[in-house]
Amino acid sequence: MAIRHLGPAREMRVVSDDGTELHVEVRGPASGPTVVFSHCWATSLASWGPVVRLLDENLRVVLYDQRGHGRTPVPLTPAGYGEEKLADDLCAVLAATVPDGERAVVAGHSMGGMTVMATGGREVFREKTAAVLLTNTGCTQLPARATAIPLPRALGRAAVSALTLSAPLPLGPRTPLTTAAFKYVALSRGADPRMVRLCSRMVHACNPIARGRWGDMMNHLDLDETVRAITAPTVFVAGEEDRMTPPWHAHHVASLLPNCEEVVEVPGAGHMGPLEFPDLLADRVEKLAANHLGAALAR
Repeated sequence: MAIRHLGPAREMRVVSDDGTELHVEVRGPASGPTVVFSHCWATSLASWGPVVRLLDENLRVVLYDQRGHGRTPVPLTPAGYGEEKLADDLCAVLAATVPDGERAVVAGHSMGGMTVMATGGREVFREKTAAVLLTNTGCTQLPARATAIPLPRALGRAAVSALTLSAPLPLGPRTPLTTAAFKYVALSRGADPRMVRLCSRMVHACNPIARGRWGDMMNHLDLDETVRAITAPTVFVAGEEDRMTPPWHAHHVASLLPNCEEVVEVPGAGHMGPLEFPDLLADRVEKLAANHLGAALAR
């Protein structure tokens, strides 16, 4: 797949329901089929960069930093966190960036996928979303199903996973040892070293308080009902070696969705889909845009 350039980002601030100002970037033509990307826990909108660079130049791409990530401020109180806040933020971005009478493909990775699933019953989401791409994500039983902690389930693997997710601890300097640990947890054995370093850099840059509070939210997440409300055609892509959200989640979510078109398991891939198999994700985004937005693309 050839790399395409969508031009410089047009930056904007979108205000969510509680006054949080979200950092948003729009690339590509001013008008045209729109794709909205929601990124994963403890990173930033830059995590979707490898996918965006592969997309057809006729697509209009919207990316935003989740609250407490990247250039979006950190909520100062516990009331600023939770799946309802994620849904509020995505609805605000959709309302501000998808023109009236038009719809978009909405893609979410990990916590970004949880954001999409939490928004399933919202009117704005239903009006503005033509199709959905989910990758490396889950809607329930996250600590119980995770295998990133190398302990047997009988020895408390789920409890240690939950504690690790919610710990608001500074991560300290990036070293070869910590980078290797990130690779074990989040990426596959064969991951590109450049993507491993990018992942490590983003996670280290994430505010530890925000990281811990969002991790605690994921410990208690149960979105089965809002997943059932997503009527848009949906594609789910999972990594076979994903230790954070193993493929069980893909099949569970697919069993709840009214209109799941496809579940793809990528051999040898870990949790960081946009960094590990961007070509596959770009291909699925373009197909969804062509099939459900009528996008006229080069391929």
